Amino acid sequence: MKKNSQLVITILLIFISSSLVSAQSIKIGPRITGNMNIYNQDGLTGTWSGIGVGIGGALDISFSPVIGMLVNLTVFDMKNFSNSQTQGTTTQEQSLSLSYLTIDPLFKAEFSGFYLVGGPSLALKLSSSGETSVVTTGQAPNITPLNIETNSVKFDIAVGAGYNFKLAPGLSLGSDFIAYIPLSDTYDTPGISNSTLSLKLGVSVKFSL
Repeated sequence: MKKNSQLVITILLIFISSSLVSAQSIKIGPRITGNMNIYNQDGLTGTWSGIGVGIGGALDISFSPVIGMLVNLTVFDMKNFSNSQTQGTTTQEQSLSLSYLTIDPLFKAEFSGFYLVGGPSLALKLSSSGETSVVTTGQAPNITPLNIETNSVKFDIAVGAGYNFKLAPGLSLGSDFIAYIPLSDTYDTPGISNSTLSLKLGVSVKFSL
């Protein structure tokens, strides 16, 4: 899997580099995101969801007034989700947290500032953790680590829309909403299919080069 991810990254970098050569205009700048994450697993009871944040950058490439690419690189893409169940006076909560480095080379169609994007998303795991908390009324919480084997690479298809607000010559503010549809499992649990659907709201400040 590690060799496959390195090959995919190499291909993406070559593709992005060749795109820069044929670009008519290039904009680059910092980007922050807020995400809502919904975890699904075969046979899982209850609803597992949570919110997270992301910090990175955006590369906005235009080949023509309409066609281009939007490449998002998120160096800290935190995804959290948890589930809480109560029986009588006892509440059990399980929470999971993952952090990724994500690369999204998305094709873009732009019309007077409004744009549509779509393409692949590659996420490389940076860290993962989890815990189970059992709280009974009148007693101290009992917290234990929850260790689940996590896949080191995650693939998604990203589709969304956004708008570029022109602030000044050579400066714009980009706002977008992108859904990440999972193509691979989040956790390495043989025989049990699982996935994480993420909805991201992003804001970026882009400077023309």
